[in-house]
Amino acid sequence: MQDKVYTKIWQKYQKCKDYLDKKRLVKKTERNWNFYIGNQWVGCNTGGEELPIFNFILPIVQYKVAVVSQNSMTAKYSDIEKRGYSQPIYELLNQNFAKNWEKSKMDSKTWDLINASAIQGDAYAYWGSDRTDMPPKILPNTSILLGDENITDLQEQPFIIIRERLEVEAVRKIAKDNGIPKKDIELIVGDDNSNANDGVILNNYEVSNKVTSLLYMTKENGIVKVARSTAQCIYEPMHAIQGDVTGLHSYPICSMIWRPIPYDARGVSEVAQLIPNQLELNKTAARRAITVKLCAFPRIAYDSSTVQNPEDLDTVGKPIEVSGGGAQSVSQQVSYLNATNISSDANSLQNDLLQITKDLAGASDYAMGNVNPEQASGQAIIAVRDSAQVTLNENVARYKQFVEDVALLWFDMWVAYHPEGIQVTSTNDMGEEVQTLIDQQQLQDLKPTVRIDVSQDNQWTKLSNQQWLDNMFDRQQLSLEEYADLAPDNGPVPKGQLRSMLAKREAMMQKQQAQSGENFARQVLDLMSQGIPQEDAIALVQQQLFSQEAAQQAVF
Repeated sequence: MQDKVYTKIWQKYQKCKDYLDKKRLVKKTERNWNFYIGNQWVGCNTGGEELPIFNFILPIVQYKVAVVSQNSMTAKYSDIEKRGYSQPIYELLNQNFAKNWEKSKMDSKTWDLINASAIQGDAYAYWGSDRTDMPPKILPNTSILLGDENITDLQEQPFIIIRERLEVEAVRKIAKDNGIPKKDIELIVGDDNSNANDGVILNNYEVSNKVTSLLYMTKENGIVKVARSTAQCIYEPMHAIQGDVTGLHSYPICSMIWRPIPYDARGVSEVAQLIPNQLELNKTAARRAITVKLCAFPRIAYDSSTVQNPEDLDTVGKPIEVSGGGAQSVSQQVSYLNATNISSDANSLQNDLLQITKDLAGASDYAMGNVNPEQASGQAIIAVRDSAQVTLNENVARYKQFVEDVALLWFDMWVAYHPEGIQVTSTNDMGEEVQTLIDQQQLQDLKPTVRIDVSQDNQWTKLSNQQWLDNMFDRQQLSLEEYADLAPDNGPVPKGQLRSMLAKREAMMQKQQAQSGENFARQVLDLMSQGIPQEDAIALVQQQLFSQEAAQQAVF
């Protein structure tokens, strides 16, 4: 039997995979997800018993992910050299970034990314096309293999491999389209039992004929080049990513690290450090449950040699037949074992494990917002919350760095993928949409830096803003129109209904003004028909209107 000949890309992949296998990355990631979703007795022989679970990992992770994700990030392109002529172009790019961010559903995608990074330690967003207005793929850390696991900056990696599971027929079609010889295409076969679980968390119920495919990316002279390979066939030869002008200079992938490790490209999971306490809590709860079943209820005991119908001992009203002895000995033949007291130490241990773990994780009740807003002002709630969330500032900073990386990557993609330039839709001072073309030469001349503006979007911030607005309006320092403009979106005040009411009021006022103008002109014409000159007629009508307004003000 002829030995298999593996491609050079597959050989590099095997070396990277061996390193990750030594770190047990796949097993750890799978374990973290199991504990997060509540599948915490997996692999334990429970004899068919459904054992209790007090899953505190889920709310702790959800709370921390929410704190980080609720920070609204806005990227602003600018020129560090402050060249005035380029600033209008940067303003257009800022509007284009905001539009693409919304169209690609990045708010929900970043939430998924942050959640995955908290559970796994690191997660990745990958853009597999030339469009920045399409949602990226959120890849697990088990699908990413790095050329140097000690380099923390993705853009400095010698190569990056993305491991995929694709249909065999789809891969063969791509190979045929790329002009791969038939004998090489025949080497593309479904994974067998020896390599099916090739470091990938698989669906155990997968029935499709799939093959492990590698997307290989590297840089040559600063330009990103890619290739695709299975174990024995490079079915998409190495080539530069499409870009007719400059080529792509950045790997189309950005990472989110939850907690960094020095000289390590991977991160530390929030879940991993909670698992030992979670296991002990579950075991304590299981032991308490079993002890209660055994000892907390009275149990019947009987002499099997004298009781004739033991099957009727738990039947209400049935007589018990006994043989031997007198009536006095029946209580010795059938009796009840009284319930025994359970030590409170187990309950104390369980409560301490739960509360102390939450406190050490920075997820106390106050931090998680379990506060009655009627008993505290919005500012007080925010102060307590911000104090508890100081430890998450590092994670917020990493989220901010991710958005900055996305902004720089998108600019690189705009330059590389649009030789004719990019069309930007903007809004002018009149509220009209305007199409503006930023040509390729203008894009290449730009040297953008990125600043990220951060604002929080949560119920307590909205409550504080609303209280400030109410105070300003009560002091008559804001008009109703200004109040409606400044009210927070999705806040307690129905902003849409308020604006609708103001629009109806404005329309009514315009209608009244139009009618007043018609009445004014009619009265002037009536006076002129009586032979009064036009100037005198206008003065008389104005004097009448002034007298009417003065009379109305006197009444009020």
